[in-house]
Amino acid sequence: MERNQVPRYIIDASVAVKWFIEETDSHRAVKLKELFENGKADLEAPSLLTYEVASALRFHPKVKFTLKQLHGAIEALGQMQIVVEPTEAEWAKAFRFSLENAISIYDAAYLSLADNRMGKMVTSDAQFLTKLRSAGARQKVVLLSDLMA
Repeated sequence: MERNQVPRYIIDASVAVKWFIEETDSHRAVKLKELFENGKADLEAPSLLTYEVASALRFHPKVKFTLKQLHGAIEALGQMQIVVEPTEAEWAKAFRFSLENAISIYDAAYLSLADNRMGKMVTSDAQFLTKLRSAGARQKVVLLSDLMA
């Protein structure tokens, strides 16, 4: 199966963190990662994913990462080669999504990539969905628990 024939998912940090820390739905996040590794799904994320994951791991309330573990997690994330730099058009769309839906630019960047790259944004943040005001934005997002049920 060619990469362009598989579903494309834009994952946010709430999904990627689950690859490194056992949390609710971690097994679903790992299954999604395995689909990517087996060529059955494309995964992408804006470049801010690396910073968000590093910060989430550093300040996790239950798991304390060592310096070596933090380096290892970010190196593993980099080796996946899923991080992309948003284009000018994707930035413009992120600004629009942020203003229309009263969401952060961070969240809007993931949503913009999903829209521009004809994929679905995958999140484990159910509250994020409740913030989305526009139907167009809501159609671009799927909860990890629903995707990998």
